[in-house]
This record gives sequence, structure tokens and C-alpha cells, in this order.
Amino acid sequence: MSLLEKAKSHYRAKLEAEPRKIEIPEWDETAYIKPGLNLRQLGEIMELSQSGKVAEAMALTLVYRLIDESGKPLFRKAERLEIMRSVDPDVLARVVGEINEADPDDEDVEGN
Repeated sequence: MSLLEKAKSHYRAKLEAEPRKIEIPEWDETAYIKPGLNLRQLGEIMELSQSGKVAEAMALTLVYRLIDESGKPLFRKAERLEIMRSVDPDVLARVVGEINEADPDDEDVEGN
């Protein structure tokens, strides 16, 4: 197996990992954290963050990572500005922090 095939296999395994449950009592919601992003999405979040647009990066993290139990996104990209204006920033920060903590490590990906 080539190095590229190994890298692709690892990424597929990460994306196929079981979404992790997150309770958001302020919203009376049980959501799930999508186990990974593609490089374009990650780059978009990082670019916003590095250019000082941290709030927009956080809102985009919710858009790309929060899903329902069937895998459907809970927010749309078009809603990110409304999220920034109308959602409690303390809750937003906590949820984004939990999303970032929930990223699967290599042992999770390998199924150990």
C-alpha cells in the first residue's frame, strides 16, 4: 500500500468514527460532533481565526461540526452571521471548546 493510500485510509477511518454526543442544556438539545472536517473547511476556519475573525471562525465550527443523530447538519453556513449576533457567546465558546476537545485521537481512529 502506498503512503497516499495509507493516508487516505486513515482519513476515511477518522470520518467514519462514531459522532460524539454533546449535551447543550441552554438550547435543550442533544447534538453530535462530526468526527472530522475536510481540508477546505479546516482551512476556512483557520484563515478566519488567523485574520482576527475568531467569532466567525467559532460560528463556522458549529456549522461544520454539529449534526443531529442522523448526521444532518444542525446549522447552515448562511446562518453564521446570525449565530454571531444572536447566540450567547459564553455558550458558543463552551460548545466550540467541547467540539475541539472531542476530536478523535489515533487510538479512537484505530478502534482501540
